[in-house]
Amino acid sequence: MSAQLTLESLSFSYPGSKQRALEDATLTIEEGELLSLLGKSGSGKSTLLRLIAGLDRPSNGTISLGQEILAGKNTFVRPERRNIGLVPQGCDLFPHLNVRRNISYGLRRWSHSERSLRVQELLEQVGLGGFGKRLPHELSGGETQRIALARALAPKPRLLLLDEPFSNLDVELRETLRTLTADLLRMQGTTAIFVTHHSDDAFSISDRIAAMQGGRILQAAPTREIWQAPASPDVAALFGTINMLPPGKEHESQPSFARPDQLILDSDIDRCFAKGTIRRVEFLGTVQRVTLDLGESRELLSVDVPSGASLKKGATMGVRWRVD
Repeated sequence: MSAQLTLESLSFSYPGSKQRALEDATLTIEEGELLSLLGKSGSGKSTLLRLIAGLDRPSNGTISLGQEILAGKNTFVRPERRNIGLVPQGCDLFPHLNVRRNISYGLRRWSHSERSLRVQELLEQVGLGGFGKRLPHELSGGETQRIALARALAPKPRLLLLDEPFSNLDVELRETLRTLTADLLRMQGTTAIFVTHHSDDAFSISDRIAAMQGGRILQAAPTREIWQAPASPDVAALFGTINMLPPGKEHESQPSFARPDQLILDSDIDRCFAKGTIRRVEFLGTVQRVTLDLGESRELLSVDVPSGASLKKGATMGVRWRVD
């Protein structure tokens, strides 16, 4: 499978800023792949998306789609000529156009019959077959998101960019829509890049995740790999709470950080690499999160235990690695 999108040493600075918003970003996205850019606010995710869309021009580096250079030292292809779809945060449907005309907006060069067939096909695929005559203000948030997705997919773009597409939705609707979105993109064979700061969205939708911080891509890897083997504590922290483990010469080969689910509390302290006093127990539904005070090292460790486990504040427990 040939590379669909190639980013080489991309950098970008906003006018008047001394700090680069993006620094030396290199990434290859394969045809038909779904990739998420995951990072906290200000990490450079949306900046990278804008450069790919052509809304900004990189200070350095190149962007290629297939065999075509979209941006480089002496080249810049305008956004409307890139055949790249964009679902912006907030969706931004045209308020004066009904659903059918919103979806067909980018199909003005298509024949009337081709437009009608494509619009109806997409309406059916997003589960809104009878909504063609409705106006945007008559739609719910989830319905608006579906129509925005259909509109972006209508002209069959070479690449689709989605900027925080589920950010304004409640948990249940967000889960439903991300499943629908991933299924629809895979059915259409569309290459897509998602921007998100929610790791659940990234894991649910993506084939790969590119973790970003401070304008840099820290790691890009398949979802399972980046979860099981994050390249650094900064990458691991994007997926939830992590523990920085206390150093010790007898444990030099031990990793320097761990998630709460990778550790086990054990009353047999002799077979543990650390011990401490239970400071807090939080019930989180399927698990309890125990905060352990390691005392003289002044470290706190978080450990997840089964929700039915009986634990008392003040008890002394050891910590060891989960074998599996």
